[in-house]
Amino acid sequence: MKKTFAIALSILFLGSTFIFAQDDSDITWEEYIQQRQQQLAQTQAEQDSALYASIAEYEAYVFQQELEFSQFREEMERQWGDFKERTKSNWVEYKNGGNVRWDVDFEEGEGTIEVLADENDTEDSLMADIEQSILELMSSKGTETGMPDDTTSEVLPEPVLAGQLEVPEDMDSLQYAEELAEEVEIKEIQGEDGEIRKVAVLNLELVPDHLRKRAEKFRNEVDTYAKQYELDPTLILAIIHTESFFNPMAKSHANALGLMQIVPRTAGRDVYRVLNGKDAVPSADYLFQPAQNVLFGSTYIDILMNRYMRGIEDKTVHEYLVICAYNTGAGNVARAYINSTNFNNARDTINSMTAQENYDYLLENLPWDETKGYLKKVTERRAQYQSWMSGTE
Repeated sequence: MKKTFAIALSILFLGSTFIFAQDDSDITWEEYIQQRQQQLAQTQAEQDSALYASIAEYEAYVFQQELEFSQFREEMERQWGDFKERTKSNWVEYKNGGNVRWDVDFEEGEGTIEVLADENDTEDSLMADIEQSILELMSSKGTETGMPDDTTSEVLPEPVLAGQLEVPEDMDSLQYAEELAEEVEIKEIQGEDGEIRKVAVLNLELVPDHLRKRAEKFRNEVDTYAKQYELDPTLILAIIHTESFFNPMAKSHANALGLMQIVPRTAGRDVYRVLNGKDAVPSADYLFQPAQNVLFGSTYIDILMNRYMRGIEDKTVHEYLVICAYNTGAGNVARAYINSTNFNNARDTINSMTAQENYDYLLENLPWDETKGYLKKVTERRAQYQSWMSGTE
């Protein structure tokens, strides 16, 4: 039977809107279904194509980066005798063809600048190189890879060490660099090529309350997304502290990036889909942006809480579970309770226990020691941020 639509009619069908107009002429319901199925199939094909292109682009990028990194590492080991690389807590950059390297430890609050001396270097020229390296470190906004040929000179919106060095009020940057350079030590190192080289080494200390100062930098982002997802901001702060020590340039061996250590192809892809309504892998330079990283991390907490681990009656228990899942995944948390990664099957057992019973049970039964330690650290650090935010610290 044919139906004529005399006015524009919007019908919500299979999650999308299809418009019938008077000019479309008569159309049967069966014909409409066929057309709609063709449209949906085309849309799905386009989305799949875009996703595959995004994944292929990401994998090609990772492959090229790993190849270049491997070659670069070998060259640096040849010159320096060792290789320093970025970690969750350490920001490392190589400069000047690899003859200069910076290593800032955001956990310990200290750093080093090292400059390989050229055979033609005089004491004055070496001091000038050190002073220049100090100035460059102070103004650096970070690079994506840390390699000397990386041209992404402004990964962050402000210098990585802004507010992290104790520069006297009566000094400008140049005067401060000159004063620091007086503390340089000259050492000898042996490269893997067997050559003995001189290196100028300068040790730096960050300000005493360096971690809190970094936390304050990102407080607005934390508060914004905590409010958006109805999360306790101390949960986000404690996770950032544990993931990266508020090191915006953090990068793990598993390619987890930024403040909240987002892995592009797993959590990053999950979050991108939620935020943008389509499937893609976010880029490294995007995830190094503090605001974007905190958004992605907060959204991932919300995904864990309200999609993968929903139905938990006690808020404190729910947060314990999400903390663990942020580190190891919801499936591994379920395995602590039942012989399965199906979290739905563990829910009744979890809800039958008190918060303290669940906490103790997780510390006893989680499959990985790393996750047990992670739960303890985040829980303890939340208390620290609760005191800070309440003004009692």
